[in-house]
Amino acid sequence: MLTRWRRSANLMLVAFSIGGLAGCASGGGTPADSAPASSALAVPAQPVTAAEVATGLRKIDQIAQEIAGSAGTDKAKAASLDGQIEPTWHLIEDAVKGHDPDTYLAMEDNFAVLEKAAGSGDAAAAAKGSAAISSAVRAYLTKYPG
Repeated sequence: MLTRWRRSANLMLVAFSIGGLAGCASGGGTPADSAPASSALAVPAQPVTAAEVATGLRKIDQIAQEIAGSAGTDKAKAASLDGQIEPTWHLIEDAVKGHDPDTYLAMEDNFAVLEKAAGSGDAAAAAKGSAAISSAVRAYLTKYPG
C-alpha cells in the first residue's frame, strides 16, 4: 500500500504526463488544421531525389513567371496559377529546407508576395516576387543540381 506522499507524487507525475501529452498534441492549430497522429506514423514521408527537387523548382519558377505575366491583366488566371504552386512545393519543400534553409525562406516569403499580387492584380509586385523566386531557384540549382 502506498503512503500518502507516494500517492501524491504518483498523482502529480500522472498529471504532468497528461498535461505534457496534451501540450504535444495541440500544436497550436485547430483540430481540423492538423492530420491525425496515427496517419503520420503509419505513412512515413518518402524522400525525394535531387532530380525531383530540380524538376519541381523549375516548374514553380515557370508558374511564378506566368503569374507575373498575367497578374496585371487577368486576376482570375493569376490566382488559378498561384494555386498550382502549393501541390508541387509540398512535395519538395522538406528537401529544400534541409539543404538550404535560406532558399526555403526566400521561396516561402515570395510565395506570399505572389499570392497577394495575384489576388490584387498587382503586376509590379508579381514581377518582383517572380524574379526573387527565379533567383532563389537558380542559386539552389547551382549548389544542388538535379
